[in-house]
Amino acid sequence: MFLLYDASTNAEIAQFNKAKCATQMAPDSTFKIALSLMAFDAEIIDQKTIFKWDKTPKGMEIWNSNHTPKTWMQFSVVWVSQEITQKIGLNKIKNYLKDFDYGNQDFSGDKERNNGLTEAWLESSLKISPEEQIQFLRKIINHNLPVKNSAIENTIENMYLQDLDNSTKLYGKTGAGFTANRTLQNGWFEGFIISKSGHKYVFVRTYRKLGVEFNIKHKSQEKCDHHSKHTKFIKI
Repeated sequence: MFLLYDASTNAEIAQFNKAKCATQMAPDSTFKIALSLMAFDAEIIDQKTIFKWDKTPKGMEIWNSNHTPKTWMQFSVVWVSQEITQKIGLNKIKNYLKDFDYGNQDFSGDKERNNGLTEAWLESSLKISPEEQIQFLRKIINHNLPVKNSAIENTIENMYLQDLDNSTKLYGKTGAGFTANRTLQNGWFEGFIISKSGHKYVFVRTYRKLGVEFNIKHKSQEKCDHHSKHTKFIKI
């Protein structure tokens, strides 16, 4: 599934398999976009923040180190997200989700496990559709959310990925959800495109129930491979 919209006019530029665009699914690591806005707005973090690793293994080698807001976003560091959500608190997160009109706004987590602050966005209770993601991204790039401008600017800055053709800039975030045996269940790639003239676009690419085993490699290489594969859809 793929959607590309003009951020200013909300006009649809391109779509593929649009019938599935209203189906909600877990945001997984794309939730870091919303969480970044919350954290900067609440002044839980700034661009100089260092998230200190506690020296216990965290599941991926790249996560086993200190991180900044930029590398948290870049390498999808789950333990940093969980640290931030607990600092913000459940009630405040729920208020932000309502203000953002973010999907089903359900941050309860797994049923009867009381783990919303650490698991809600990870193939759990929180769901959002590609169409809803498009509108959320439009609100961000148009500075149309009830958060500080600096929260939006810092979040966008940390989402920068690369320059495309003709000085067009690509900003984005990936997300992936897995089954218990580490089979890839869902995938996301979404973000902004800003042309040399300053025109802005938003895009969402999703995958559902891929049924392939997840082969972990160095995260920066994974991102380069992923972006190279999909920029053909979004060169404007």
